[in-house]
Amino acid sequence: MSYDIKDTALVTLFVRYMSSEGPKEELLGLLPLPGQTRGEDIANAVQKCLEDNGIDINKIVSIAIDGARSMTGIYRGVTSILQKKINYEILTFHCIIHQEALCAQTFPAEIVEVMNLVIKIINSILAKALYHRQFKDFLEEIDNQFSDLLLTFQR
Repeated sequence: MSYDIKDTALVTLFVRYMSSEGPKEELLGLLPLPGQTRGEDIANAVQKCLEDNGIDINKIVSIAIDGARSMTGIYRGVTSILQKKINYEILTFHCIIHQEALCAQTFPAEIVEVMNLVIKIINSILAKALYHRQFKDFLEEIDNQFSDLLLTFQR
């Protein structure tokens, strides 16, 4: 789980599947959890994202999770809740790869280059409180719909 600049919890839903063209991988969604981050909240967000993308929940074979109790709990963890909903056992893996690294593996080199530049710019804005205040003032001055950075990255 990651957090945006406003401390909203975000769950990354990254899927691997077989298509007619062979195996595919993609970032299906970055799911905000504005309230609590209990297993049921995460499971509901995942299920809704799958439904919104036309993916049958009964097609889940495995899930990679971090070690958080909300993910691994025997009774109220995400994996337990999903297994009860689909009525068969899902293979569960403890993810040891950072979300960003997993997702970045599927990016073309041009996007990686752009993302590295964006991360460098964001980190320079956040490096000093003065720069951050000036950036927020700039956004207000140009009547931007956002008043601050949406996400923060660090490498």
